[in-house]
Amino acid sequence: MTYDLIIVGGGPGGATAAKFAAKKGAKVLLLEAGKEGRYKCCAGGIPVSNEEFTPIPSGVDEREITGGVLVTPEKEPMDFDTTGEKDKGFCMFRTDFDKYLLDIAHNVGAEVTYGFRVKNIEIKGEEVVVKGPQEFRSNCVILATGLGGAHLQRHLGIEVPPMINGIQAEFAMPESDITEKFGDRIWEFFDRSISEHGIAWAFPKREAVSIGILGQSIKMRHFEAFLHYPLIKEKLVGRKMRIFESRKIWAAPIPDRIISKPYREHVMVIGDACGTADPILYEGIYQARLSGKLAAEIFCKAYEEEDFGELSLARYHKLLLKHLFEEELRYSYKIHTLLYHSRLLEKIIDAAYSIAQEDPEMRQAMIAMFTRSQTRKQIWKVMLSRKRKLMKYLGLSNSVRLIPCLFRAYRI
Repeated sequence: MTYDLIIVGGGPGGATAAKFAAKKGAKVLLLEAGKEGRYKCCAGGIPVSNEEFTPIPSGVDEREITGGVLVTPEKEPMDFDTTGEKDKGFCMFRTDFDKYLLDIAHNVGAEVTYGFRVKNIEIKGEEVVVKGPQEFRSNCVILATGLGGAHLQRHLGIEVPPMINGIQAEFAMPESDITEKFGDRIWEFFDRSISEHGIAWAFPKREAVSIGILGQSIKMRHFEAFLHYPLIKEKLVGRKMRIFESRKIWAAPIPDRIISKPYREHVMVIGDACGTADPILYEGIYQARLSGKLAAEIFCKAYEEEDFGELSLARYHKLLLKHLFEEELRYSYKIHTLLYHSRLLEKIIDAAYSIAQEDPEMRQAMIAMFTRSQTRKQIWKVMLSRKRKLMKYLGLSNSVRLIPCLFRAYRI
């Protein structure tokens, strides 16, 4: 069977691409390897900026988030409230969120097939052949497979992003207890004794809390150690992990950097498969949806022109650089360099929070780091303008250690 566009992967990026392409009248097939309602290993924090693509309805959002807590080993938990509507967000199960987005795509005309694992993709002349339990053909394929489809990218000669590891479990808890112990806040743990190159988290939903950790070379022992972290251990006394698909603990690879060429003739790569996740908190849903929208726009232009060659689809990469890299990811990599390559992760967070207590602009920039109410470029400019204050709080010896990372960040 032949389609105009085949999308491989039914996460937020794939569903968004399917929606935009189908609304333009294209014959779209979306192939999702998992079954309908599959569990997705993800903390489930959704900034309100996602409503740029579709409203988030009541019932899908498990809990509205109105603040955050930063935890480092040397200070008491540092609490902040959101200051405006753009700073708010939601915590939800990706099971519900992804199904909601796929239903939207289906309702505007995309055909959605669950339980279809793509084994191979071949480009034959002017069409693409997608092989799995069945064989489909199309003019163009969008890969939205996350890092689970790395073999498909390699087979097509497309770069696979470098990755780190994440491990997570969902702990069942009555809604009232979650509100008492965690509040309507996301909890982020910055502690190199937990993760040398990454973070840990507690994200409250309605009747469950997502507890997880990510970083380079993260193993089960790191996750188990985090469960014994005093603050987490105290809040989880007597609580049990929820079971999804016969498993309590889930692991997933997470991209650490965007790839240099996310396209070739007849193929575009979006979302985590493209490496678009933000490398500060490793949130990737908004970026996946933006890349999906951009890829769909270029597909529609290529379809009108009847040209799916490499030069035609290179326009997707130009849009990605303009709308995602230049304003966001370039500056995320700068901040990432300071936090994760200076060996001063906790101290930088403590110093930035201290400055923010007496500096409203810095405080808003720190809030925006978690809520996306400002671009990463704006946040970087605020941080850079306070570098003298930052170094004062860090002290002489730590500032000397930070300087090489500052120079590296400037060059990104």
